[in-house]
Amino acid sequence: MSMIERIRNHRVATRRARAIEHALRSANSPSVRDELLVIAQRHVS
Repeated sequence: MSMIERIRNHRVATRRARAIEHALRSANSPSVRDELLVIAQRHVS
C-alpha cells in the first residue's frame, strides 16, 4: 500500500468516524443509536 493510499484511507476513516459521532449525538432514540453502532462496526473490520 502506497503512502498516498494510506493517507487517503486515514482521511476517509476520520471523515466516517466524525459522521458517525454526529449521527449518534443527533439520534433521537436508543434503537436508532443501536442501529448506527451496528453499521459503524461493519466499517471497522
